[in-house]
Amino acid sequence: MTPVIPNSPPAVADFLAQQRLALTSRQIITVWGRSHLRTALRRGRVTALLPHVHVATSLRSEPDVVGRALSAWQPHGLVTGQLALHLYAQGRLAGVGDRADIVVATNHHLRSPAWLRVHQTGRPQGSSAPLGIPCTLPERAVLDAWRYAPARDRTNLFYEALWLRVCHWSQVRREAENTVRVPQRGLLYRLLDEFAAGATSPLEVRARREVFQGHAFADFERQATLRLGKRTIRVDMLHRRARVVIELDGERYHSSADAMAADDGRALALASAGYVVIRFGWKDIVGRPQWVRRHVLAVIAAHDPGARPPSRA
Repeated sequence: MTPVIPNSPPAVADFLAQQRLALTSRQIITVWGRSHLRTALRRGRVTALLPHVHVATSLRSEPDVVGRALSAWQPHGLVTGQLALHLYAQGRLAGVGDRADIVVATNHHLRSPAWLRVHQTGRPQGSSAPLGIPCTLPERAVLDAWRYAPARDRTNLFYEALWLRVCHWSQVRREAENTVRVPQRGLLYRLLDEFAAGATSPLEVRARREVFQGHAFADFERQATLRLGKRTIRVDMLHRRARVVIELDGERYHSSADAMAADDGRALALASAGYVVIRFGWKDIVGRPQWVRRHVLAVIAAHDPGARPPSRA
């Protein structure tokens, strides 16, 4: 999209910062003149982020500004990978990584900086434009983030992208099945299989795989159904003998006030029927898994006379 530049613009650096734009050398010179651009560069207020593409130095690391710079540099390219996820998630993704990724047509001879990976695989059939920046479709961005990220970061990116509802897990599965080279494909498919088996949120998958493992949690049922009078309630985890319910608040990050009220109503119905309800959020499962394990085992021990004492591990 061509930026709208006022007839009597402010200084180039101020304009770029106020509008969060990236402009080509030609665009800047046409309005402000070559000497003005040189002065802004010399004073460090404007940075050439890419060849002949300039941004306000104060915003050079901002994901939306980087995305606009990439679009100005390669108008027919598509941002993908972790940067695209950040754009789709409206800035809620934890980080954007050290490098950006863009898909362009083949047979281009491009000189790019070290922080940018250029993938000359041809423009994908589908695209979208979060924040007005052309990107691959969300499911492609998720898969490319998996492909291009260091192995240690892949699962976190996958979980977080689905947690933020960038796309649905089934879309990622279809995209992976149509892609020839996917590193750690087996691991990716095992994560996706958790959803196919009935997991309703990334938090539930992570809790299953990383927290509630081993013999101590073997008596828990996953996605169990309880009949409370005329009401049927489905819970994330249930220990029937101890009458303990674990709820993983994987959806409340996005919930409306009505949905939160419905959750409170469920908790009241369960408590009225004699069930102990324990809630854990993303920060609990990810940030303090051992604390979660100890807490749950202590509650089970208090409500199930046949249970073993809680482990200190």
